[in-house]
Amino acid sequence: MKEYKFIRQQATPIKKDKDFEDLLNSYAKTGWKVLNVFVHRAVLKAVLEREKKED
Repeated sequence: MKEYKFIRQQATPIKKDKDFEDLLNSYAKTGWKVLNVFVHRAVLKAVLEREKKED
């Protein structure tokens, strides 16, 4: 079974692509895969997916 996460670029006075890239890379290290990246109301957002961990 898969699980999904919806993230957005952190609100900062100066939004940098590198900051969002670093955020995505930090999720990748824990098994998340980017499914889609888009802009909504001037905010960069991403949908992530990974195999759900069994408890």
